[in-house]
Amino acid sequence: MVRNVIFVGLAVLALWGSLWPSARADAGGSCGALAGAYGLASHDVLAVHNVPTCANGLANSTRSAKADTLVFVWWNLQNLFDTVANSGPRDRDFLPDGPYRWDSKRYYAKLYAVGRGLAAAAGGRIPDAIGVCEVENADVLDDLERRWPPEWRLWRLHRDSPDERGIDVAVWYNPERLSVDSVAWIHPAQDYPTREAIWVRWITSTHDTLSWIWVHLPSQRAPAPSARAEAMRSIIEQAPKNLDGVIGDLNEGPNGPLGTYLRRLHMRHLPWPHYAGSFAYRGRLEALDGVWVREATNWSATTHVVPLGLSKSPRLGYQIRGCFEGLRYRGGASDHLPVSISVEVN
Repeated sequence: MVRNVIFVGLAVLALWGSLWPSARADAGGSCGALAGAYGLASHDVLAVHNVPTCANGLANSTRSAKADTLVFVWWNLQNLFDTVANSGPRDRDFLPDGPYRWDSKRYYAKLYAVGRGLAAAAGGRIPDAIGVCEVENADVLDDLERRWPPEWRLWRLHRDSPDERGIDVAVWYNPERLSVDSVAWIHPAQDYPTREAIWVRWITSTHDTLSWIWVHLPSQRAPAPSARAEAMRSIIEQAPKNLDGVIGDLNEGPNGPLGTYLRRLHMRHLPWPHYAGSFAYRGRLEALDGVWVREATNWSATTHVVPLGLSKSPRLGYQIRGCFEGLRYRGGASDHLPVSISVEVN
């Protein structure tokens, strides 16, 4: 269930070795410096008017965090598929002859963009845990690991889910700071196969325990408004007790049926400073990704949305430069923004 990451080849090590020191030195500066440090264009990191800059938000917050503060990252990677027909009939859209014209050039460009985006979201630190969704299989995860900093010697929790599209949830963690006490893959009690949530209980280097669920709930195309609350209820009822937090693409804001259910469990939604959401729809940001913590937990957390590929214009409002808009290729990393979470014991 737990896999060590594959070590990066010597050529890639040499490349990252030449680039990464300057990246860490520049990460605490302006948005432009943060962009340059991770090989991104300035507009890929932030092109938003009248909002606080990266230097006043993520970078400063991460740099000033205590050494024992855990850094988590969550990101919906928007259909990170390989170019091979290996996950059933519904992955054929992402083939070279499919409607998305998904070839090796586009695939590797996306991997590099995602790798650099994860490094930016970690704010110059080795993340203690990374959770992602909309990834196809272990081969894709292997390829992604080869595109991030070589000092990220993270271990991985993943298995192929029965989802009809072949998309999964995966979690990496830093074994120098966290050890797995137990882990479970939980399928919601639904009539159709879907992606599984990952419940994991960690033991920290200070011998505290931390129990989280990483999840990708049903989309807003689900027939009933209560679909996400029902899926989450099924997941939590199957999970061991004393849950500390939930994080993931919840496909619903904090004030719908899902939020009502979680508040009944005495869980609290963590607000995001500066940005109203992680997904742009018709010029507005929507809080489809979310973090909830149990009110009685020994842990506290703060969150930041990382404005990767985010722009705003008077005519169009907010937009996120994802990989695709419909069938139109845009060359970005994802249509969701990464979420960075700082977690510490009270």
